Amino acid sequence: MINSIILLHNGEHYEKFSSELKGINPAVEIILLNDLASLIALPHSLLDRSRLIAYLSGVIVPLSIIKKLKYGAYNFHPGPPIRPGYASLEMAIYEGDEVYGTTVHEMDELVDTGKINGIHAFPVPKNANAFDLYRLTMDSMLALFGQKKKELLNETPLISYPIPWGNKKFTKADYMAYLRITRDISREELDLRIRAFGYDFDHKLKLIERGNIYELENSDRPEGYLDQSDFQVVCGQKFIRTKELVNI
Repeated sequence: MINSIILLHNGEHYEKFSSELKGINPAVEIILLNDLASLIALPHSLLDRSRLIAYLSGVIVPLSIIKKLKYGAYNFHPGPPIRPGYASLEMAIYEGDEVYGTTVHEMDELVDTGKINGIHAFPVPKNANAFDLYRLTMDSMLALFGQKKKELLNETPLISYPIPWGNKKFTKADYMAYLRITRDISREELDLRIRAFGYDFDHKLKLIERGNIYELENSDRPEGYLDQSDFQVVCGQKFIRTKELVNI
């Protein structure tokens, strides 16, 4: 059995993963990190006896590191193979997917291109929004980890399946384009975009008009009087002006 696992993870599920892996192999050492600098700093002697598992990590592992890992590198992707890349669940809501899921795959030089080693699929509830799907996706990823934990500690590579990745890899630039709306947007389209993209508090839906940026109002905005020039209403939804200006 493998005695050294490098876990690229934000730490949220570390105790659970550690307990379950040590329940299979009490001698396993788990090295938790979640940044590229720490990964690059690991000694070659450690890489030469380790397997790397990435789980909800934004770190892109260089091919030079992957090649040094004796037991390979595997990533848990929060989406099905048909949806590689960025914002998989948001696009699943936007495009009306009826089935969603999560994927474990070998890491390769390019993101979401390696051989697929497992899928956990589930139906998408009718009228689900991105937050609903996010919660189901987190449950799915934990279930997939539970299915694969024994394999992940075996010295042999995980079994791979002849399942192709989707042809369209969504990017962050694609995602940001969907956040920008115009005044002539239909109510149906705006409601759909709110359902798909309206739950990201770091990147909000935006109306850009006459050099001003207006962001979709949310419940955490401080109460207070707003001058009429401070907001715009589109299809019944209020967009609050930010201090940021657009160069035009």
